[in-house]
Order: sequence, then C-alpha cells, then structure tokens
Amino acid sequence: MVVTIPSCFEVNDTVNLKKDGSGTIVEEIVLGGQMSQMLGNFAALAGGGADAPEIFSENTANERAEKMGKGVTLTKFEKIDKNGSKGARMTFSFNDINTVTLASSDSLSGIQKMTPDQQAPKEKPMTFQYKDGVLTISNPSAEPDPEQEDQAKKAAAEMKEKFGGEMPDPASPEGAQMQAMMMEMFKDMKMSVTLNMEDGIAETNATHRDGNTVTLAEVDFGKLMEKPENMKGLNLLDMQDPAAMQKNLAKIPGVKVEMKKEITIKVK
Repeated sequence: MVVTIPSCFEVNDTVNLKKDGSGTIVEEIVLGGQMSQMLGNFAALAGGGADAPEIFSENTANERAEKMGKGVTLTKFEKIDKNGSKGARMTFSFNDINTVTLASSDSLSGIQKMTPDQQAPKEKPMTFQYKDGVLTISNPSAEPDPEQEDQAKKAAAEMKEKFGGEMPDPASPEGAQMQAMMMEMFKDMKMSVTLNMEDGIAETNATHRDGNTVTLAEVDFGKLMEKPENMKGLNLLDMQDPAAMQKNLAKIPGVKVEMKKEITIKVK
C-alpha cells in the first residue's frame, strides 16, 4: 500500500468480516495541524473557504464507497477535530466481500481535489475471494507494478544525483542533516491495513496474526526514522525494486509488511 502525502498524515483501514461474508470497513484519516492549515490555504485560494470542507465530507465518503465496489455503502460518518488535527472516521458496510476492493490511494481522493498537482500514484487494489469459509486475499503490493517502478526509478535518480546513489553515513554531517529532514517530514506519518475475523480464525498463512486479527501492512514512519541504523541498510537504489525495499522494511522492528501474493484465512 502506498501513501505519498508528506508529513502529519495517518490512514488506517480495518476490515471486519463475518462468517456469512458480510461486514464493515472502518477507515480513519487524520491530518495534523500543519497539513490541515496548508490544505485550508489551498481551499481559500480556490475560493472554497479556509476550512476546506470538501476534504472530509459525506459526499467524498460516498464517492469512496463507490470505489470500494458494488454494494458497499457508507453507514456512519464522523468528523475528527482535535488539537488542531482534522479528519474523518468512516464506516462502510458490505453484504458480500467478494465485491469489495481496497486501495489506500483512493482514500486520498478528497485531499487530491485540493492539491491537483500532487497526485498520488494509483495502486492496484486489494481484492477478496470468500468461499466455503475460506477467505483468499490478493495482495498486489507483493508484486512489481510497472507504473510505480517507473516513478521509483525517477525518484531514485534524483536522490542518486544528490547523494551519489547511497544513503549518507548517519555519522556524517550530510547523513545527520538528511536524518533530521526526513524525521521532520515523516515523524507523524502512519498507515495500517488490518483484517478482523469476527467469528475467529481457524488457520491462516498470514505472516502477522494476533488472535483473530491479521495485519496486512503497518508502518509508523516516525519509529522507522528515529534510529539511524534503521535507514542505514536502505540503499536509495532499492527504490527501483519495490519488492527488495519491502523485504528490507520487513526486517525493521515495528514495521509489518505482508509479502505473500495470496493470503488465506479459514474461519472458525
């Protein structure tokens, strides 16, 4: 799953599945005060008001439901406004998970309306097949994506030009400067995708399971960036190989990335 909006950003998706194949998706998106203010300024310049109301609205949430698949409906919408942070908690319901698709890039649609020149890359959605009490999840993040690889190569080329193709030694002045810059940019960025089997899990090949919950992706960029040694092994050229990058990320404590192309979960 790819999230490219920088700084003070959090998106969490939780899929709750019942034994009959119905369930809910709870999506929570929160922007920190700095980013909320920036988008508010964009809205004001566009004549839309300083509060940027269309970033988090029921209309935007209903559009999000349509992208999730046939039969997915918005059943609850709650705005989040706390300590300068703004966002929304949305609950979507479905009767048949076989019709559901899930891509975190679609959750950014409301934000992208305010920043048309900062488009996040499209990603292939996660799909679900449920039959005879067994759920099979197709995980496109485990497969190379040509479009994302092209974007990664361009980013890697830019970083190579600036840093010579490798992450600067954290002990060097350049490394310390980059570490501080990246910490500031990513310190409050988090994302997660989890699936909860309400009737329990009998067995699964998922890498990250805790009771009845399977974590498909979980990244706290603040924790990732806070220790220089976490970044030392990530050669910038790995950006050209998303699979290699994910394998390196999976070795870092606190980061969970599912590398299997297909995850199967048998319901109790």
